[in-house]
Amino acid sequence: MKSSGLVTIVCICYNHESWIQECLESVKLQDYPQKELIIIDNGSSDNSLRIIQKWVKENSGSLKLELVSHKEPQSYLKVFNDALRKSKSQYIVDLAGDDLLYPDHLSLSIARLKPSKDIAFVFSDAYILDEDRIVKTFYDRKSGGELKEEIELGKIYETLIQSYSICAPTIVFNRDILVREGGYDENLSYEDFDIQVRLSRKYPLVFSDHVGVLKRKHLDSLSSSQYIPYYSKMLPSTLLVCQKIKKMNETESENIALKKRILFELKHALWSANFKVARGFIELGDEINIKNPLFMIYKIWLRLKIDLSWLYTRLT
Repeated sequence: MKSSGLVTIVCICYNHESWIQECLESVKLQDYPQKELIIIDNGSSDNSLRIIQKWVKENSGSLKLELVSHKEPQSYLKVFNDALRKSKSQYIVDLAGDDLLYPDHLSLSIARLKPSKDIAFVFSDAYILDEDRIVKTFYDRKSGGELKEEIELGKIYETLIQSYSICAPTIVFNRDILVREGGYDENLSYEDFDIQVRLSRKYPLVFSDHVGVLKRKHLDSLSSSQYIPYYSKMLPSTLLVCQKIKKMNETESENIALKKRILFELKHALWSANFKVARGFIELGDEINIKNPLFMIYKIWLRLKIDLSWLYTRLT
C-alpha cells in the first residue's frame, strides 16, 4: 500500500568514499519528516561500503533505512528501477553518492508537487562544484539572487530536446507516474535526457525557485566521458533518445529543436572520432530532412573519416 506524502531517497554509491558520508548526512538533515532512505552500494572497490555500514549502524534509529550491497557494479538504471519498484512512497528521488541535498530541498520541492497528482516531477536550481572548487549555480542568477531568465514551462519539452536545461539531481518524481511510464530505459547508458523528454511530452512539470542540491563535477563522473574519443558510451544512447524523440514529435518547432540537437551531437561525435554513431546521427538527420549547410560538411567529414580527436582532446 502506497504511503501518502512519503518520499523515498534512493542513494546509489559507486566509489564515493570521499563524499558518501556527507551525502547521507544531508538526507538525514532534511526538514521534511516523511522520508525513507534506500542506500545502494553498487560494487564499490574503495572504502565506500564500510563507511556506509558504519553510518547506517549509527543512524538506524533516526530514519527508516535500507542498505543494499552489490558485489559487482550493475547498470545504474537497473539498480534504480529495482528500488523504484520496491518502494511504496508517493515521491522518489535519485541521489548519487557524490552529491548532497540542502536541508529544505524536499519540503520546498514537495510543496510544489502537492497541488496536482498529474505533475510528473518538480525540479530546482543547484550549485555546481567543479574540480577547481569553483561553485556556480546551474541557472544564471543576478547579484541579488533572482533568475536572469524565467523558466518557461510551456515549451519545456522543446527546450529539453535542444539543450540540457534541467539539473537531474534536483528532481523529485511523482512515483506513480514514473512507474506507469516504465522508469528508466535500461537499454541506455544514462537516464536523464530520456526520462525528462518522455515525461515532459505527456505530463506537466513544475519548477521550484530554490537551490536544493550541490552537484559535484569530477573526472570520474559519467558525464565527463560523454564525448570520449572513439569509445563514447553515452553518444549511442543519445542517438537512441533522439530516435525516440522523432517518433514523439508533433509540431514543426519540435522538429526544429531536434535538428539542432542532432547537429550538436553530430559535431561532437565527429570531433571525438566516434564515426559509427556519427553515421547514425547523419541517417536520422536525413530522415527529418536537415538542410543546414553545416550538415553537408559533416557528411563529407564522415565520408573521409578525418580524425581530429587529438585536437578535440586538447580543446575540451
